[in-house]
Amino acid sequence: GTNKDQPLPTLIRAFATDSVTVVLNFDEPLDSLSGATAGNYQLSDGIGSPVSAISIFPLFNSVQLKLLTPLQRNKVYSVTANNVTDCAGNAIAAFKTVKIGLSSTADSLDIIINEILFNPKTDGTDYVEIYNRSSKIFNLGSLLLANRSSTGIISNIKQLTVQNIALFPGEYLVLSEDESIVKRQYTATNVSAFINIASMPSYPDDKGIVVLVNNAGAVIDELSYDEKWHFALITNAEGIALERIDPNTKTQNKDNWHSAAKDAGYGTPSYQNSQFRIDLQVKGDVTAMPEVFSPDNDGTDDFLTITYRFPETGYVMNITVFDAGGRPVKSLQRNAICSQTGSFRWDGLNDKLQQLPVGPYIIFAEVFNLAGKVKRFKNQVVLARRL
Repeated sequence: GTNKDQPLPTLIRAFATDSVTVVLNFDEPLDSLSGATAGNYQLSDGIGSPVSAISIFPLFNSVQLKLLTPLQRNKVYSVTANNVTDCAGNAIAAFKTVKIGLSSTADSLDIIINEILFNPKTDGTDYVEIYNRSSKIFNLGSLLLANRSSTGIISNIKQLTVQNIALFPGEYLVLSEDESIVKRQYTATNVSAFINIASMPSYPDDKGIVVLVNNAGAVIDELSYDEKWHFALITNAEGIALERIDPNTKTQNKDNWHSAAKDAGYGTPSYQNSQFRIDLQVKGDVTAMPEVFSPDNDGTDDFLTITYRFPETGYVMNITVFDAGGRPVKSLQRNAICSQTGSFRWDGLNDKLQQLPVGPYIIFAEVFNLAGKVKRFKNQVVLARRL
């Protein structure tokens, strides 16, 4: 009576063990009857309520749901708990919805090493931040952190966690021996994006190798770092994290790493890097169809359609047609301003409006984006005519 249970139960996370089984984890034991009421749970995207709910013995802080409609792999759903109560009758309120999804096996560069602190302050601790750059969902319980020995053998392998915890697309995760130290010394905008590893692999202050592998032993990402990669004017790199600049550029490229900014507190564990910069190259594609066209006006494939698709408007395109000998035969477009999607046509004629001979041709498209970057596309087609 003098120490009442007043905190409301919170739904911490959920994990799909298979396509029709979901386990919910709460921060405290639930009343077993309310926890086992299937109507208290709702999944998004048309899944609806589960067909059954079972409060898991002995702590009753987890509930297993069985679904009628299977989950699709790598699709992100949400699950909401309503009306569940703890043993004192406190009902769940604000923190009752979490993401859920079927996980996949992590492949090369699905998850990347995104930030590393290898030279911590005297009272600090090393940390490694990873980032899910893919559209897939992964089970953190199937991932391991390691280094390499002097002979190049992967060693000091540490499992990230023995629990089934999902890492969703676009999420960060910080690995250290003591998250409370990292959170005290740096700003952590996502306090739940941390996992403690009892004993981290050794990452020396001068140089070392960070390896992320899956439980089948395949390397997902690897970084051989060097303290010389820090900003040249830094005289003492103690407590300064090394950040990846572009998640899409190769890991083992010293030009893709930079010291964390002073304004960010020299480290950004759990959120986007202070030195983050995406590749400004042109994004999109240019295709030519059909691969064989016959400009003879018979109503079948009489012209070639060159289709483009870009993430934004304002791109400028040049298109030139070359013959098999590499000679330009048709200047199809010059400084054409493009919308997001569109197309151009080629009727098989050259610049003098003369028929070209049958055979292979190269459609060469050069595209400029708003940042002044250039990307080139080549498509091979065949010009044919009915005999």
